[in-house]
Amino acid sequence: MTEQDRCRWNEKYRTEVHPSEAADVVKRFYRLAPAKKALDIAAGNGRHSVFLARNGLTVDAVDISEVGLSQFAGVHPNIRAICVDLDLYDIPPSHYDLIINVKFLNRRLFPYLQEGLRPGGVLIFHSLLETSGTHRNREHCRDYLLRRNELLHAFLNMRIIYYREDVDPESDNNDEMATLVAVKR
Repeated sequence: MTEQDRCRWNEKYRTEVHPSEAADVVKRFYRLAPAKKALDIAAGNGRHSVFLARNGLTVDAVDISEVGLSQFAGVHPNIRAICVDLDLYDIPPSHYDLIINVKFLNRRLFPYLQEGLRPGGVLIFHSLLETSGTHRNREHCRDYLLRRNELLHAFLNMRIIYYREDVDPESDNNDEMATLVAVKR
């Protein structure tokens, strides 16, 4: 990403309404994490970071948008906001018990997401799926859309707890999403 991307995301967080409630998949599976250290990739307005912190986890919330991060700065002492370009961010190895990645796709991070988990750590990944004829496909470059079964195949060396490709019931646009919950062996 570039400074242009940072400006674009800052503007989106200034002008658009974003969900404030944690995604159902995060609420359903976060308890599988064996301990309390979490990473929220592309944290945005902090909906997942705040949810996790309120449920006892210490969270590193990473995003390129300082405007998004400022929307939840100081809300909970267990959240550490990190403003960084995820194209350049290195996830520390064996550091987290839970990593969540919701509605963000950077394939470069796939191996680092796995390496960033401690053994027994949980990955929750929920992102847009490339499908024919959906509203989102006309708005997004294919680089930011998962292909059918891509997410599953990318994390096959983990123990898959849950996998689904379907219309997101939380979406107003009938977006199709790929959802994966996996445990590092």
